[in-house]
Amino acid sequence: MGLVQGFDGEAWARGRVVPGGRLSLRVPWPIGSLDPHRLDDGLAAIFGDALFDTLYARDDAGNQVPSLAEAEPEPEGGNLRVRLRGGLRTAKNRPFEARDAAAAIARARSLGGRAWLVDVPSPKVDGRSLLFGFRDAARLMRALASPIVAMVPAGYSPESPDGTGPFRFVSRGDAIALVKNPLAARGPAFLDEVTVRSAPDLAASLRAFESGTDDLGWLGSGLHEPRAGSRPFDFGAVAWAVLSTGRDALTWDVPGVAQRLCDGIPPSRLSHLAIGQPWATEPEQGWGGPPTAITVREDAPWLVELARAIAATITRPSHEVTAKPVPAAEFAQRRSSRLYSLALDVVRPVAPGSLGAMVALASADGSARASELVQRPPKLGEVPARTTTRLLRSGVVGEIRVQGGRASDVQLVGSPGPFGFDLGASTRQRTR
Repeated sequence: MGLVQGFDGEAWARGRVVPGGRLSLRVPWPIGSLDPHRLDDGLAAIFGDALFDTLYARDDAGNQVPSLAEAEPEPEGGNLRVRLRGGLRTAKNRPFEARDAAAAIARARSLGGRAWLVDVPSPKVDGRSLLFGFRDAARLMRALASPIVAMVPAGYSPESPDGTGPFRFVSRGDAIALVKNPLAARGPAFLDEVTVRSAPDLAASLRAFESGTDDLGWLGSGLHEPRAGSRPFDFGAVAWAVLSTGRDALTWDVPGVAQRLCDGIPPSRLSHLAIGQPWATEPEQGWGGPPTAITVREDAPWLVELARAIAATITRPSHEVTAKPVPAAEFAQRRSSRLYSLALDVVRPVAPGSLGAMVALASADGSARASELVQRPPKLGEVPARTTTRLLRSGVVGEIRVQGGRASDVQLVGSPGPFGFDLGASTRQRTR
Protein backbone atom coordinates (compact mmCIF):
# COMPACT_ATOMS: atom_id res chain seq x y z
CA MET A 1 0.00 0.00 0.00
CA GLY A 2 1.35 3.41 -0.91
CA LEU A 3 1.28 6.79 0.77
CA VAL A 4 -1.94 7.42 2.69
CA GLN A 5 -3.58 10.86 2.76
CA GLY A 6 -6.54 10.80 5.10
CA PHE A 7 -7.18 9.36 8.56
CA ASP A 8 -4.61 9.28 11.31
CA GLY A 9 -2.97 6.09 12.57
CA GLU A 10 -5.08 6.05 15.75
CA ALA A 11 -8.27 5.74 13.74
CA TRP A 12 -6.88 2.67 12.01
CA ALA A 13 -5.66 1.17 15.27
CA ARG A 14 -9.08 1.48 16.90
CA GLY A 15 -10.75 -0.25 13.97
CA ARG A 16 -13.02 2.65 13.05
CA VAL A 17 -12.28 2.40 9.33
CA VAL A 18 -14.39 -0.20 7.56
CA PRO A 19 -14.19 -1.07 3.84
CA GLY A 20 -17.10 0.20 1.78
CA GLY A 21 -18.65 3.48 0.77
CA ARG A 22 -18.95 5.46 -2.44
CA LEU A 23 -17.18 8.44 -3.96
CA SER A 24 -18.09 10.87 -6.72
CA LEU A 25 -15.95 13.33 -8.67
CA ARG A 26 -15.68 15.22 -11.96
CA VAL A 27 -12.59 15.46 -14.13
CA PRO A 28 -11.96 17.82 -17.08
CA TRP A 29 -11.29 14.91 -19.42
CA PRO A 30 -13.36 12.81 -21.83
CA ILE A 31 -14.67 9.61 -20.22
CA GLY A 32 -16.17 7.75 -23.20
CA SER A 33 -13.25 5.36 -23.66
CA LEU A 34 -10.08 4.24 -21.93
CA ASP A 35 -7.03 2.64 -23.55
CA PRO A 36 -4.14 1.68 -21.24
CA HIS A 37 -1.84 1.05 -24.23
CA ARG A 38 -2.02 4.60 -25.57
CA LEU A 39 0.51 7.20 -24.47
CA ASP A 40 -2.00 10.01 -25.02
CA ASP A 41 -4.93 8.68 -22.96
CA GLY A 42 -5.51 11.09 -20.07
CA LEU A 43 -8.23 8.95 -18.48
CA ALA A 44 -5.91 5.92 -18.47
CA ALA A 45 -3.23 8.03 -16.81
CA ILE A 46 -5.61 8.84 -13.94
CA PHE A 47 -7.73 5.69 -13.58
CA GLY A 48 -5.76 2.92 -15.31
CA ASP A 49 -4.52 1.34 -12.06
CA ALA A 50 -8.12 1.00 -10.89
CA LEU A 51 -9.01 -1.27 -13.81
CA PHE A 52 -5.89 -3.09 -14.95
CA ASP A 53 -2.98 -5.13 -13.64
CA THR A 54 0.41 -5.92 -15.15
CA LEU A 55 2.32 -9.20 -15.12
CA TYR A 56 4.82 -7.66 -12.72
CA ALA A 57 4.35 -4.63 -10.50
CA ARG A 58 6.36 -2.19 -8.45
CA ASP A 59 6.09 -2.58 -4.67
CA ASP A 60 6.39 0.17 -2.06
CA ALA A 61 10.18 -0.26 -2.00
CA GLY A 62 10.44 0.15 -5.77
CA ASN A 63 11.17 -3.53 -6.46
CA GLN A 64 9.57 -5.49 -9.30
CA VAL A 65 7.40 -8.29 -7.92
CA PRO A 66 4.99 -10.81 -9.49
CA SER A 67 1.42 -9.57 -10.00
CA LEU A 68 -0.52 -11.61 -12.56
CA ALA A 69 2.62 -13.68 -13.03
CA GLU A 70 3.02 -16.55 -10.58
CA ALA A 71 6.71 -15.95 -9.93
CA GLU A 72 9.79 -14.29 -11.33
CA PRO A 73 10.81 -15.38 -14.87
CA GLU A 74 12.29 -18.88 -14.82
CA PRO A 75 15.40 -19.58 -16.96
CA GLU A 76 14.84 -22.44 -19.38
CA GLY A 77 17.71 -22.95 -21.79
CA GLY A 78 18.05 -19.71 -23.71
CA ASN A 79 14.54 -18.64 -22.77
CA LEU A 80 12.65 -17.18 -19.85
CA ARG A 81 9.35 -18.72 -18.80
CA VAL A 82 6.69 -16.48 -17.26
CA ARG A 83 3.94 -18.57 -15.72
CA LEU A 84 0.56 -16.92 -15.16
CA ARG A 85 -1.43 -17.42 -11.99
CA GLY A 86 -4.23 -19.93 -12.36
CA GLY A 87 -7.93 -19.09 -12.25
CA LEU A 88 -7.64 -15.48 -13.37
CA ARG A 89 -10.83 -13.86 -14.61
CA THR A 90 -11.58 -10.37 -15.88
CA ALA A 91 -14.19 -8.05 -14.39
CA LYS A 92 -16.63 -9.27 -17.08
CA ASN A 93 -16.05 -12.85 -15.87
CA ARG A 94 -13.94 -13.89 -18.86
CA PRO A 95 -11.06 -16.31 -18.23
CA PHE A 96 -7.70 -14.54 -18.52
CA GLU A 97 -5.10 -16.92 -19.89
CA ALA A 98 -1.63 -16.91 -21.41
CA ARG A 99 -3.01 -16.26 -24.88
CA ASP A 100 -4.71 -13.11 -23.56
CA ALA A 101 -1.45 -11.94 -22.00
CA ALA A 102 0.38 -12.53 -25.30
CA ALA A 103 -2.32 -10.58 -27.16
CA ALA A 104 -2.05 -7.71 -24.65
CA ILE A 105 1.72 -7.52 -25.15
CA ALA A 106 1.25 -7.50 -28.94
CA ARG A 107 -1.39 -4.79 -28.66
CA ALA A 108 0.86 -2.65 -26.44
CA ARG A 109 3.70 -3.11 -28.92
CA SER A 110 1.48 -1.85 -31.76
CA LEU A 111 0.59 1.31 -29.82
CA GLY A 112 2.46 3.18 -27.08
CA GLY A 113 4.84 0.37 -26.12
CA ARG A 114 6.63 -0.06 -29.45
CA ALA A 115 9.92 1.45 -28.30
CA TRP A 116 9.63 0.29 -24.69
CA LEU A 117 9.38 -3.34 -25.87
CA VAL A 118 11.94 -3.07 -28.69
CA ASP A 119 14.37 -5.51 -27.04
CA VAL A 120 11.68 -7.86 -25.69
CA PRO A 121 10.81 -10.62 -28.20
CA SER A 122 7.22 -11.65 -28.80
CA PRO A 123 6.44 -14.56 -26.48
CA LYS A 124 5.22 -18.03 -27.41
CA VAL A 125 2.21 -19.38 -25.56
CA ASP A 126 2.98 -22.66 -23.81
CA GLY A 127 0.07 -23.83 -21.70
CA ARG A 128 -0.26 -21.44 -18.77
CA SER A 129 3.06 -19.80 -19.59
CA LEU A 130 4.68 -17.28 -21.91
CA LEU A 131 8.06 -18.27 -23.28
CA PHE A 132 10.41 -15.39 -24.16
CA GLY A 133 13.56 -15.89 -26.22
CA PHE A 134 15.39 -13.64 -23.80
CA ARG A 135 17.81 -14.09 -20.88
CA ASP A 136 17.68 -10.80 -18.97
CA ALA A 137 15.08 -11.51 -16.29
CA ALA A 138 15.43 -8.10 -14.60
CA ARG A 139 14.86 -6.25 -17.86
CA LEU A 140 11.88 -8.47 -18.72
CA MET A 141 10.23 -7.82 -15.36
CA ARG A 142 10.82 -4.08 -15.70
CA ALA A 143 9.35 -4.06 -19.21
CA LEU A 144 6.27 -6.05 -18.22
CA ALA A 145 5.66 -3.88 -15.14
CA SER A 146 4.99 -0.82 -17.30
CA PRO A 147 1.42 0.54 -17.23
CA ILE A 148 1.71 0.82 -21.02
CA VAL A 149 1.86 -3.03 -21.06
CA ALA A 150 -1.29 -3.48 -18.97
CA MET A 151 -3.00 -6.84 -19.23
CA VAL A 152 -6.29 -6.80 -21.14
CA PRO A 153 -8.23 -9.69 -22.68
CA ALA A 154 -7.91 -10.54 -26.38
CA GLY A 155 -10.20 -8.37 -28.47
CA TYR A 156 -10.07 -5.51 -25.98
CA SER A 157 -12.31 -2.52 -26.75
CA PRO A 158 -11.47 0.94 -25.30
CA GLU A 159 -15.19 1.78 -25.40
CA SER A 160 -15.94 -1.14 -23.06
CA PRO A 161 -12.88 -1.54 -20.81
CA ASP A 162 -12.26 -4.87 -19.12
CA GLY A 163 -9.39 -5.92 -16.88
CA THR A 164 -8.44 -7.77 -13.72
CA GLY A 165 -8.07 -4.70 -11.47
CA PRO A 166 -9.96 -3.82 -8.27
CA PHE A 167 -12.82 -2.12 -10.14
CA ARG A 168 -14.93 -2.90 -13.19
CA PHE A 169 -15.91 -0.19 -15.67
CA VAL A 170 -19.64 0.54 -16.09
CA SER A 171 -21.13 3.24 -18.36
CA ARG A 172 -24.11 5.09 -16.88
CA GLY A 173 -25.47 7.76 -19.19
CA ASP A 174 -23.28 10.84 -18.83
CA ALA A 175 -21.12 9.16 -16.18
CA ILE A 176 -18.96 6.11 -15.67
CA ALA A 177 -18.91 4.03 -12.51
CA LEU A 178 -15.93 2.14 -11.19
CA VAL A 179 -17.69 -0.66 -9.33
CA LYS A 180 -15.99 -3.06 -6.91
CA ASN A 181 -14.75 -6.07 -8.84
CA PRO A 182 -15.20 -9.27 -6.78
CA LEU A 183 -13.10 -11.17 -9.34
CA ALA A 184 -10.07 -8.86 -9.02
CA ALA A 185 -6.78 -10.72 -9.30
CA ARG A 186 -5.21 -8.93 -6.32
CA GLY A 187 -8.38 -8.43 -4.32
CA PRO A 188 -11.42 -6.19 -4.83
CA ALA A 189 -11.49 -2.51 -3.99
CA PHE A 190 -12.38 -1.37 -0.48
CA LEU A 191 -14.80 1.20 -1.88
CA ASP A 192 -18.07 -0.07 -3.33
CA GLU A 193 -18.16 2.41 -6.18
CA VAL A 194 -16.58 5.56 -7.62
CA THR A 195 -18.75 7.68 -9.94
CA VAL A 196 -16.85 9.82 -12.44
CA ARG A 197 -18.37 12.53 -14.62
CA SER A 198 -16.72 14.65 -17.28
CA ALA A 199 -16.52 18.28 -16.16
CA PRO A 200 -17.52 20.61 -19.01
CA ASP A 201 -15.11 23.25 -17.71
CA LEU A 202 -12.53 23.69 -14.97
CA ALA A 203 -15.02 25.28 -12.57
CA ALA A 204 -17.58 22.45 -12.63
CA SER A 205 -15.64 20.07 -10.39
CA LEU A 206 -14.77 22.77 -7.87
CA ARG A 207 -18.37 24.01 -7.78
CA ALA A 208 -19.72 20.48 -7.21
CA PHE A 209 -17.18 19.81 -4.47
CA GLU A 210 -17.73 23.12 -2.70
CA SER A 211 -21.49 22.54 -2.65
CA GLY A 212 -21.11 19.00 -1.26
CA THR A 213 -22.39 17.27 -4.41
CA ASP A 214 -19.03 15.56 -5.01
CA ASP A 215 -16.57 13.99 -2.59
CA LEU A 216 -13.40 15.00 -4.45
CA GLY A 217 -12.58 18.36 -6.02
CA TRP A 218 -10.23 18.19 -9.00
CA LEU A 219 -7.23 20.54 -8.79
CA GLY A 220 -8.70 22.49 -5.89
CA SER A 221 -10.93 22.57 -2.80
CA GLY A 222 -13.67 24.91 -4.02
CA LEU A 223 -14.60 27.44 -6.67
CA HIS A 224 -15.20 30.47 -4.45
CA GLU A 225 -13.75 29.25 -1.16
CA PRO A 226 -12.52 25.93 0.26
CA ARG A 227 -15.23 23.51 1.30
CA ALA A 228 -15.66 23.48 5.07
CA GLY A 229 -13.65 20.67 6.67
CA SER A 230 -12.07 19.57 3.39
CA ARG A 231 -8.46 18.43 3.13
CA PRO A 232 -6.06 18.71 0.20
CA PHE A 233 -4.55 15.73 -1.60
CA ASP A 234 -1.63 15.61 -4.01
CA PHE A 235 -0.37 12.39 -5.60
CA GLY A 236 1.84 14.06 -8.16
CA ALA A 237 2.10 13.81 -11.91
CA VAL A 238 0.59 11.02 -14.01
CA ALA A 239 1.41 12.52 -17.42
CA TRP A 240 2.65 15.65 -19.17
CA ALA A 241 1.01 18.27 -21.34
CA VAL A 242 3.19 18.44 -24.45
CA LEU A 243 3.35 21.11 -27.17
CA SER A 244 4.52 19.89 -30.59
CA THR A 245 5.46 21.60 -33.83
CA GLY A 246 4.17 20.20 -37.14
CA ARG A 247 4.67 20.61 -40.85
CA ASP A 248 2.63 23.82 -41.08
CA ALA A 249 5.12 25.52 -38.76
CA LEU A 250 7.51 25.64 -41.76
CA THR A 251 10.97 26.77 -40.64
CA TRP A 252 9.90 26.57 -37.00
CA ASP A 253 9.31 22.82 -37.30
CA VAL A 254 12.76 21.83 -36.05
CA PRO A 255 13.91 20.01 -32.91
CA GLY A 256 14.19 22.16 -29.82
CA VAL A 257 11.81 24.95 -30.85
CA ALA A 258 8.81 23.59 -28.94
CA GLN A 259 10.72 23.24 -25.69
CA ARG A 260 12.21 26.73 -26.02
CA LEU A 261 8.68 28.09 -26.46
CA CYS A 262 7.55 26.21 -23.36
CA ASP A 263 10.52 27.30 -21.28
CA GLY A 264 9.83 30.93 -22.16
CA ILE A 265 6.32 30.81 -20.63
CA PRO A 266 6.30 32.30 -17.11
CA PRO A 267 4.93 29.59 -14.76
CA SER A 268 2.58 32.16 -13.21
CA ARG A 269 0.65 32.34 -16.50
CA LEU A 270 -0.33 28.67 -16.13
CA SER A 271 -0.37 28.19 -12.36
CA HIS A 272 -4.19 28.18 -12.15
CA LEU A 273 -4.08 24.86 -14.02
CA ALA A 274 -1.93 23.14 -11.35
CA ILE A 275 0.82 22.10 -13.75
CA GLY A 276 3.48 21.35 -11.16
CA GLN A 277 6.52 23.10 -9.78
CA PRO A 278 7.76 26.30 -11.46
CA TRP A 279 10.63 25.93 -13.91
CA ALA A 280 13.61 28.12 -14.65
CA THR A 281 12.27 30.51 -17.27
CA GLU A 282 14.24 31.18 -20.44
CA PRO A 283 13.95 34.58 -22.14
CA GLU A 284 10.45 34.87 -23.62
CA GLN A 285 10.93 33.93 -27.24
CA GLY A 286 7.33 33.93 -28.37
CA TRP A 287 6.05 32.52 -31.64
CA GLY A 288 7.89 33.73 -34.73
CA GLY A 289 6.27 31.55 -37.36
CA PRO A 290 3.25 32.40 -39.50
CA PRO A 291 -0.06 33.29 -37.76
CA THR A 292 -1.44 30.00 -36.55
CA ALA A 293 -3.46 28.08 -33.95
CA ILE A 294 -2.70 25.48 -31.32
CA THR A 295 -4.70 22.41 -32.30
CA VAL A 296 -6.23 20.64 -29.30
CA ARG A 297 -8.97 18.09 -28.58
CA GLU A 298 -12.28 19.85 -27.99
CA ASP A 299 -13.48 17.19 -25.52
CA ALA A 300 -10.62 17.80 -23.04
CA PRO A 301 -11.48 21.04 -21.18
CA TRP A 302 -8.24 21.15 -19.21
CA LEU A 303 -6.18 20.93 -22.39
CA VAL A 304 -8.37 23.53 -24.13
CA GLU A 305 -7.89 25.99 -21.27
CA LEU A 306 -4.15 25.31 -21.26
CA ALA A 307 -3.97 25.84 -25.03
CA ARG A 308 -5.69 29.21 -24.65
CA ALA A 309 -3.29 30.28 -21.91
CA ILE A 310 -0.27 29.22 -23.96
CA ALA A 311 -1.57 30.98 -27.08
CA ALA A 312 -2.14 34.21 -25.17
CA THR A 313 1.42 34.07 -23.86
CA ILE A 314 3.40 33.21 -27.00
CA THR A 315 1.40 35.29 -29.52
CA ARG A 316 3.25 38.24 -31.08
CA PRO A 317 2.23 41.02 -33.51
CA SER A 318 2.11 39.57 -37.06
CA HIS A 319 2.71 36.14 -35.50
CA GLU A 320 -0.62 35.69 -33.76
CA VAL A 321 -1.49 32.41 -32.06
CA THR A 322 -4.95 31.23 -31.00
CA ALA A 323 -6.35 27.95 -29.66
CA LYS A 324 -8.27 25.72 -32.06
CA PRO A 325 -10.33 22.94 -30.42
CA VAL A 326 -11.21 20.17 -32.91
CA PRO A 327 -13.06 16.82 -32.67
CA ALA A 328 -11.00 13.95 -31.29
CA ALA A 329 -10.98 12.03 -34.59
CA GLU A 330 -9.72 15.06 -36.49
CA PHE A 331 -7.08 15.70 -33.86
CA ALA A 332 -5.81 12.12 -34.10
CA GLN A 333 -5.64 12.37 -37.89
CA ARG A 334 -3.72 15.65 -37.72
CA ARG A 335 -1.31 14.29 -35.14
CA SER A 336 -0.65 11.19 -37.21
CA SER A 337 0.07 13.18 -40.39
CA ARG A 338 1.68 16.12 -38.55
CA LEU A 339 -0.58 18.51 -40.46
CA TYR A 340 -0.61 21.37 -37.95
CA SER A 341 1.64 24.19 -36.82
CA LEU A 342 1.28 23.58 -33.08
CA ALA A 343 -0.57 20.83 -31.24
CA LEU A 344 -1.18 20.25 -27.53
CA ASP A 345 -1.45 16.66 -26.35
CA VAL A 346 -0.95 14.22 -23.46
CA VAL A 347 2.04 11.92 -22.93
CA ARG A 348 2.09 9.26 -20.19
CA PRO A 349 5.36 7.89 -18.78
CA VAL A 350 6.14 4.26 -19.59
CA ALA A 351 8.09 3.74 -16.36
CA PRO A 352 9.27 5.69 -13.31
CA GLY A 353 12.33 7.90 -13.58
CA SER A 354 14.12 9.76 -16.33
CA LEU A 355 14.39 6.80 -18.69
CA GLY A 356 10.64 6.18 -18.59
CA ALA A 357 10.06 9.86 -19.31
CA MET A 358 12.57 10.06 -22.15
CA VAL A 359 11.27 6.92 -23.89
CA ALA A 360 7.64 8.07 -23.63
CA LEU A 361 8.33 11.60 -24.87
CA ALA A 362 10.51 10.40 -27.74
CA SER A 363 7.91 7.77 -28.68
CA ALA A 364 5.13 10.36 -28.77
CA ASP A 365 7.36 12.56 -30.92
CA GLY A 366 7.75 9.73 -33.44
CA SER A 367 11.50 9.73 -32.94
CA ALA A 368 13.63 6.65 -33.64
CA ARG A 369 15.64 7.81 -30.65
CA ALA A 370 13.07 6.18 -28.35
CA SER A 371 14.22 2.69 -29.31
CA GLU A 372 17.85 3.72 -29.03
CA LEU A 373 17.24 4.95 -25.49
CA VAL A 374 15.86 1.55 -24.48
CA GLN A 375 18.68 -0.38 -26.10
CA ARG A 376 21.43 1.94 -24.85
CA PRO A 377 20.11 3.81 -21.80
CA PRO A 378 22.05 7.03 -21.11
CA LYS A 379 23.63 7.50 -17.69
CA LEU A 380 22.16 10.89 -16.90
CA GLY A 381 20.70 10.34 -13.45
CA GLU A 382 17.32 11.82 -12.58
CA VAL A 383 16.56 14.97 -14.58
CA PRO A 384 13.32 16.95 -15.13
CA ALA A 385 11.23 15.72 -18.05
CA ARG A 386 11.43 19.11 -19.79
CA THR A 387 15.21 18.76 -20.09
CA THR A 388 14.89 15.54 -22.10
CA THR A 389 13.13 17.08 -25.12
CA ARG A 390 15.86 19.42 -26.43
CA LEU A 391 16.36 17.21 -29.48
CA LEU A 392 12.66 16.61 -30.16
CA ARG A 393 9.91 18.49 -31.97
CA SER A 394 7.91 18.37 -28.74
CA GLY A 395 8.24 20.31 -25.52
CA VAL A 396 6.92 19.69 -22.02
CA VAL A 397 4.57 22.48 -20.93
CA GLY A 398 3.80 21.07 -17.50
CA GLU A 399 2.45 18.15 -15.53
CA ILE A 400 -0.98 16.55 -15.47
CA ARG A 401 -1.46 15.92 -11.78
CA VAL A 402 -3.75 14.01 -9.44
CA GLN A 403 -4.45 16.63 -6.82
CA GLY A 404 -7.30 18.63 -5.33
CA GLY A 405 -9.53 18.53 -2.28
CA ARG A 406 -11.25 15.65 -0.49
CA ALA A 407 -14.07 15.36 2.00
CA SER A 408 -12.77 14.85 5.52
CA ASP A 409 -14.03 11.26 5.74
CA VAL A 410 -12.26 10.15 2.56
CA GLN A 411 -8.91 8.41 2.74
CA LEU A 412 -6.89 8.30 -0.48
CA VAL A 413 -3.83 6.12 -0.99
CA GLY A 414 -0.93 6.77 -3.33
CA SER A 415 -0.05 4.21 -5.96
CA PRO A 416 3.27 2.38 -5.54
CA GLY A 417 3.33 2.54 -9.34
CA PRO A 418 4.31 5.38 -8.48
CA PHE A 419 1.89 7.41 -10.61
CA GLY A 420 -1.24 8.94 -9.06
CA PHE A 421 -3.56 7.37 -6.52
CA ASP A 422 -4.56 3.80 -5.69
CA LEU A 423 -8.35 3.94 -5.66
CA GLY A 424 -8.52 0.23 -4.93
CA ALA A 425 -6.83 0.78 -1.57
CA SER A 426 -8.68 4.02 -0.80
CA THR A 427 -11.57 4.04 1.67
CA ARG A 428 -14.26 6.14 3.27
CA GLN A 429 -14.66 6.39 7.02
CA ARG A 430 -17.56 4.39 8.37
CA THR A 431 -18.54 3.30 11.86
CA ARG A 432 -19.16 -0.31 12.69
